[in-house]
Amino acid sequence: MHICFRPSRSGALRRAIFLATAFGCVSAPIALPAMAAEQAASVAFSIPAQALDSALTQFADQAGLRILFTSDDVAGLRSAGLEGRYPVAEALSRLLQGSGYGFQFVDERTLTLRRAGADGTELELGATTINDTRESAWGHVDGYVATRSATGTKTDTPLIEIPQTVNVVTADEIEARGSSTIAKALLYTPGVSSQGFTASHMLTDEITSRGFAPAPLYLDGAYLPYAGSLGGAPQVEPYSLERIEVLKGPASVLFGQNEPGGIINMVTKKPTDYARGELKFGVASYDRVNGALDVSGPVLDDKSLLYRFLLVANSGNEQIDYTESQRLFVAPSLTWNLSDSSALTVYLQAQRDDGVPDYQPLPMKGTLKRGPGGQKIDRDFFQGEPGYNDYNREQYVLGLDFSHEFSDALLLRQNLRYVDLNDDYKGFYLRWYADPDNRTATRNKLDWQQHNSTISADNTLQYTFKTGELQHTLLGGVDYRYFSRQYDGYNNYFAAPIDLYNPDYSVISPNPPMDYQWDNTVSQIGLYLQDQIRLGDIVLTLGGRQDWAKVNNKDLIADTRTRQDDKAFTGRVGLTWLMGNGFAPYLSYAESFKPLIGTDRAGKAFDPTTGQQIEAGIKYQPPGSEALITLSAFEITQQNLTTQDPADPAFSVQQGEVRSRGAELEAKAKIAQTWDLIAGLSYVDTRTTKSNYRNQKDKQLLQQAPFSASLWANYQPLGLLDGLSLGGGVRWTGKQYGDANNTERLPGYAVVDAAVRYDLGKLDASLRGTEVSLHADNLLDKTYVASCNWELGCYYGKARTLSANVSYRW
Repeated sequence: MHICFRPSRSGALRRAIFLATAFGCVSAPIALPAMAAEQAASVAFSIPAQALDSALTQFADQAGLRILFTSDDVAGLRSAGLEGRYPVAEALSRLLQGSGYGFQFVDERTLTLRRAGADGTELELGATTINDTRESAWGHVDGYVATRSATGTKTDTPLIEIPQTVNVVTADEIEARGSSTIAKALLYTPGVSSQGFTASHMLTDEITSRGFAPAPLYLDGAYLPYAGSLGGAPQVEPYSLERIEVLKGPASVLFGQNEPGGIINMVTKKPTDYARGELKFGVASYDRVNGALDVSGPVLDDKSLLYRFLLVANSGNEQIDYTESQRLFVAPSLTWNLSDSSALTVYLQAQRDDGVPDYQPLPMKGTLKRGPGGQKIDRDFFQGEPGYNDYNREQYVLGLDFSHEFSDALLLRQNLRYVDLNDDYKGFYLRWYADPDNRTATRNKLDWQQHNSTISADNTLQYTFKTGELQHTLLGGVDYRYFSRQYDGYNNYFAAPIDLYNPDYSVISPNPPMDYQWDNTVSQIGLYLQDQIRLGDIVLTLGGRQDWAKVNNKDLIADTRTRQDDKAFTGRVGLTWLMGNGFAPYLSYAESFKPLIGTDRAGKAFDPTTGQQIEAGIKYQPPGSEALITLSAFEITQQNLTTQDPADPAFSVQQGEVRSRGAELEAKAKIAQTWDLIAGLSYVDTRTTKSNYRNQKDKQLLQQAPFSASLWANYQPLGLLDGLSLGGGVRWTGKQYGDANNTERLPGYAVVDAAVRYDLGKLDASLRGTEVSLHADNLLDKTYVASCNWELGCYYGKARTLSANVSYRW
């Protein structure tokens, strides 16, 4: 592991260094004779000509050292680069040639720059404390390219060694693209889809991964309760996150019951051991306004107690007529460093969402096809009743993280989460046409009230040791999850019809009566063991888990209760070859399970569904660069799905099966310190392979278009335009079916996004830390149907949305 201070143009980092210096933290260079062997060792370098600050960053990466300097020290200087194998000291002398700088080792892995004075003597640079910027699997990433993750193994592991696809969207990428929801943050991630109803409103983040939906959401590795697309769904504020990670394929060996397409784990911002802050204000289309605050740092001078406080507030209208939304989010957290080997972090998230929503599933006729008289239904069509539609959600998260290092080889981690969500959704959805001309449609008037909560705990013990030539990272764990759902459903299936082309909102339907009342619980306990075994360039990952799950469903109106006990063993095996030059081919097999509620005609409870994935791929991380490319091919099979009972169509049997095959390519890279690139390409063919419904066998499922591609580029010029950032992207979705029988097809579409940012500190030093930005989603305002799932279940994509922000960092 090496540490390298990465120079940054942002005023935040410069001000953090200044504040650290003001608190009296200094580092004094000391010459150590014991470093002679370290300096004399030859290392192969490949550093192109570029700005000196970025050249020093690459030098530190390739030499395995850290260099103490600030971007202001070397501003405007360039390096001729370095190619070949040299002793470290000679290499750095060549790299600094003509810059006016020398260097001195502080310890065997740390050196500091020294400036030459007018008389030729060396002058020590100003006293500076540089923060440790090693990437942590649970921490911040500078830029778009993450290199480590804990989602795939529950250990801090290089992404290149994990034998499954893991896509990481960093906080810097979320900010650069102006993503206001998790669904939007994943729009440039291959193999996932967040189209459909999530494209037109901001209530939920329902994601499809490799053709399976919904992909379960996790917060810091803890399951978030989910009960459906309308009501009962949590939504995580993206400003509160350091990263979003998508683990593709079955994840039951580490996380228990899940869909086989993968999980989405969101890593929250935690307290920092240096003072920092950000204040942000903005405006956007549909009269939206927003503000955010993020402050963090040490409470005590000895840094034994750290804090962080986040605040987000926004309000305004939305794309659909009469709709609006607002949010207030608060997240305080504290980290207590009990000793050099123990730490406890406690954090709270409190969130309140209010608004007037509209689910807005629309008919194919009038959206995908022309309606009566060749008309099209407007994108802003509101199918509810003004004054009735309403939504409110109260969401709380309480978390405790404890870690203790018994030694360099033995580490204990304990995580506890409580999530509480209480929401009420009032609205309408269309049921069927009400006239022969298909101009009006019948509606269901609904009021769905839910209270969901989850308690989860995860305890792991990590032990690193060797047996002969084998290096082991052994992880053992036990976790527990308890999920409670209380649901009251009010439905009026005979609400007044609505004219799809000329709506009349003066007709008020009677409020719906209660017809559902459920009280359901699911508990799960799991024991798991994983060993990451390394022999030279070969990494073997083995894992197994035993789960016990209990389901208790109460229908309070019918006064019935269903109890079900399930157990399952899942495993994973993966092999990665670190073949050199940054290439790492891999092969893996992973399993999943998920309890299935219900009984067959004999009264026998259904067994859990099971899933298996075979994945093969190659990851490429070019030495000395910020880049990661992942190419993978996979096949997922899910069994024990219910289908019609041939002997009695009123019942179901577990004879259904779904298969997903495909390939994905993702590339993220920083090029020459001026370009940030994100490219994605995916092919996902998900279809029913076994079914007793004759018209559904061998049909593609509708959650995800088979072909999709995306490209985002961000350019930060140097010289006179230093401080300017220009971003742009294209998201392309290919043709897809719009009904279960695969008779209707949606055309493909491409959407263009753009972003511009400027660091005002480049204009005037007094404005350091101040940045202005402008984002445009669907820049060309393309009208398109994002997806359909049946005749009256089509969804428009988001119209053009503009947002402007100003932020100040210190």
